[in-house]
Amino acid sequence: MPEEQQLTPLQRRDRALARLEEGRNALRQALEGIDPEDAFLGSRWSVWEVLKHLDAENFVDALEKISSGEMEMLPPFSSREDRLRQDIEHLEATYDRLRTVIEGLTEEQLALPVTPPNPVHSFPGLTMLELVERSAGHAGTHARQVELTRKYVAEFNARDKTVTILALGNGGADTVPAKVQELVPFADYTAGDAASLEMARPWIRGLEAEIRPGNAEEIVARMAREARAGLWTAICVPGSNPEADHPELMELARRHCEKVVVVS
Repeated sequence: MPEEQQLTPLQRRDRALARLEEGRNALRQALEGIDPEDAFLGSRWSVWEVLKHLDAENFVDALEKISSGEMEMLPPFSSREDRLRQDIEHLEATYDRLRTVIEGLTEEQLALPVTPPNPVHSFPGLTMLELVERSAGHAGTHARQVELTRKYVAEFNARDKTVTILALGNGGADTVPAKVQELVPFADYTAGDAASLEMARPWIRGLEAEIRPGNAEEIVARMAREARAGLWTAICVPGSNPEADHPELMELARRHCEKVVVVS
């Protein structure tokens, strides 16, 4: 008989409480003495992102409402389409609230000091007016970010879990094709031999993976795994025709990757 069937509901509850406390103590130990600067660093998940992920306030709210009879069950899971629509509607409603607040500010309220100075980051103390002026362009700035992200999602064929082969050309960094220069900064991982990475380095913003004699298959397989995990991966090669110049690498890429796209 499975263990769950041998225990009473209250015993299973108490076992869950013990696991909850065990995890809580493990997290406290993992966080002990952490440098606040280090908490925001990480190639994938920073410590801060883990903490945000573990913030279960909405889940606890729902359990409280269910246990009190205020709510019958958790809301149904939403499709991505529904979630996106709801998030956009929420942003629109928040924008309307912000506009109403700003429109109602008097001259006296605009002069109020609202943020203390932060000498660590050379950030001055701001009045309400200065804060409003600074935040007014926030959505516009991120609108450009959304446009670029949508553009490069398409360029990297991200939905198809594509690994992109970038042909750097036959000259130095100053002759790298413009399309390649645009793509490299958006790659989470950029692979290539030492010379190719050196040529692409002015634009690399993600992690590097050097291809050396004997490890080409390992690196290509790794780029394929990262692409399947949703990251954007690129392999830089010299020349303008990877099919002709690097047939072995292309064969490895097609063997390990769900989809391979060449940009030159």
